[in-house]
Amino acid sequence: MGRKRKRRREKQQGSAPSRPLTPEIGRLIETWALEAVEVHDLELFDVETAPHGRWIIKVFIDRPGAEAGTGISVGECAEVSRYIETLLDADERVPEKYVIEVSSPGIERPLKKPRHLDQAVGKDVELVLREPIHGRNKIIGHLLRHEDGLLEIEIEDETFEIDWDQVARAKLKFDFSEKSEDR
Repeated sequence: MGRKRKRRREKQQGSAPSRPLTPEIGRLIETWALEAVEVHDLELFDVETAPHGRWIIKVFIDRPGAEAGTGISVGECAEVSRYIETLLDADERVPEKYVIEVSSPGIERPLKKPRHLDQAVGKDVELVLREPIHGRNKIIGHLLRHEDGLLEIEIEDETFEIDWDQVARAKLKFDFSEKSEDR
């Protein structure tokens, strides 16, 4: 936190009430995260914010076009974190105490947004469905296509179309056995 801001807060009488994490500030944090990754030639995967006593801000970043396991470094996460912290500390609407975590979304990253699904086309995915298909709520298959909220998935040489609204959770599915055989 900047020294001037800290001194100004120390001069205030009593402790200031916790500031609300409004949707407007959530969007602003996402804008700052996007600015930070663009400056570092990276890609913003997602931002999650939660006010649990103190604000918790999770920023997930990746390298554009990176294959699984070849993503970002700890140093790049630190650089993006410092960039965002500078912007957070300069804004009076942000409380003095917050937690920011910057990391990769991981090899088996969640698929939450249409662009995540677009990036996953041609890869294996795991879907947890709201209603079972052929008696199964959890399916693993190859995502062939994503268009207008409709997923086309190949499971054991059979193709299914699944409406995105029927998916409770989705993530990339990485076959670790293939990777270990390559070593």
